[in-house]
Amino acid sequence: MARVALVHDVAGVAKIQAELLRSAGHEVDQFALPDAGAGWNWPLKGVALPFRLAAYLPTINHLRRGKYDIVHIHWLSHGIVGVLSGRKFFAQAHGSDLHLNLNNPVYRWVTRSVLENAASVFYVTPNLKTFLEGYDEKLVYLPNPVDMRGIAAGFTAPTGVAKLLIFTRLDPVKGVEHILPAVETLSGIVDVTALNWGPLAAGYVKRYGRFVDFVPRVPHEQIGPFLQQFDVVIGQMRQGILSLMEIEALAAGRPLVTGVNWDLYRDDPPPVVHATTAREIVDGVQRLKADPPELGRLSREGREWAVRNHSYAHHLQLLESAYFG
Repeated sequence: MARVALVHDVAGVAKIQAELLRSAGHEVDQFALPDAGAGWNWPLKGVALPFRLAAYLPTINHLRRGKYDIVHIHWLSHGIVGVLSGRKFFAQAHGSDLHLNLNNPVYRWVTRSVLENAASVFYVTPNLKTFLEGYDEKLVYLPNPVDMRGIAAGFTAPTGVAKLLIFTRLDPVKGVEHILPAVETLSGIVDVTALNWGPLAAGYVKRYGRFVDFVPRVPHEQIGPFLQQFDVVIGQMRQGILSLMEIEALAAGRPLVTGVNWDLYRDDPPPVVHATTAREIVDGVQRLKADPPELGRLSREGREWAVRNHSYAHHLQLLESAYFG
């Protein structure tokens, strides 16, 4: 069995990977990187970079001295740790480390250096491949793992449409300006709930509070039972992908209305109701309300799709294949 170093963590993915690898008999060490200054704006962030790099030195030295078979680093700019260690390493891209960081000259240089030196580059959503042109031979699609045991516990398929959940962060990047204008009409059809979460939340609560029950985010371990309360879920409308929240909705057997770019899922299209405008959202919900068999089909096939593409077993299989061939 192999000795693996997992460096940094994003959204708990590295923690899950460590659990999966240990369950398969591998020895795993996890390294957290200091993030002081990471949230600052430029030019202060630039001033902090030399100090952050100095703070990475203990981890770099551990990687140099450690007898690791695999070094796997999350977040592309953090891959500089792998470059400076002189070891073979795998880098994992998560999103903003590509589509935001490539717009900054400093981070762009660091990111390109990491991409050039990495043995393989994992990317977690299919849209990220467009930012990785020129590195095709290194790319490995590694969808985020979802704990099907917790999310799907107590699963029952909906038999009608009475309660609807807007299950996305209230943020422009999620296309919520296309979702919330639908709630006045939707509130005459179903009970509407949304998360009171995101930079637009305060304004939307004030504007749409008559039509929507805005509730706090729930702890991750309660997401499964929380989702089971609803018959239909509305996801993001801008990115064209299924983010973790949309995948969790499918895993919980909740029929999903979301904006999806079918070209990104040609091999295995997700069973969802496609919508990108308020009118399309309302039409989709009305069709589901009028067609209980379709509601049941989407519930069943959505869970199967999530297991097929995002289960722990599938994720471990992809990891070991990339690591060891």
